[in-house]
Amino acid sequence: MGLKDGAGLEQWEIAVTKKIVSDFRRRFRSLAREDFDDLQQECLLHWIQVRARLVPVGEGPPVAYMSQVLRNMLTDYVREKAADKRGGEQEILSLDAPVDGSDDGFTLGDLIADTTVAVSGDAVGSTRHHTELDVARALEQLTPMQRRICTMLGEEGLSVKETAKRLRIPRGTLYEEIKRIRQSLADQGLADYLKE
Repeated sequence: MGLKDGAGLEQWEIAVTKKIVSDFRRRFRSLAREDFDDLQQECLLHWIQVRARLVPVGEGPPVAYMSQVLRNMLTDYVREKAADKRGGEQEILSLDAPVDGSDDGFTLGDLIADTTVAVSGDAVGSTRHHTELDVARALEQLTPMQRRICTMLGEEGLSVKETAKRLRIPRGTLYEEIKRIRQSLADQGLADYLKE
């Protein structure tokens, strides 16, 4: 057996690698999605680096040692993949960013403050918090134009005539949009909060 530097791979090395990679792919679902040949190549490259530092002992090939080296490498690889999966894409959220995307809507900070009230045992605060969350989610489903109409008619207190004039649309079109907004809110279970 020759473990000289620069020597090519021997058949037993390829056979051991195939067996170890096959065993690990059966045991770990995350490896089952990886290409067999790619995993085998990574293992063989790692083994060549380890083999270069190996001092041969005895006459036979170091099959058990190679198996342990590859098992350790694949175990580390599985752990890294699991850690990456747990980490996921972590996005930084601003507490001042509006939940519904509008410039002056509920912010994440407002919702957290309401949650604090809700957790303290205040039933009214809890109900208000859940209603605000429901409304914020419902507003996300509306088009930007529909959200603007809600702001003008609700928060700004404009009449239908004033809103239509500012938006430069006919009142009939505005009434159609209001009808669509009402239907969208009703579809999301907020019909009880709509004025008749």
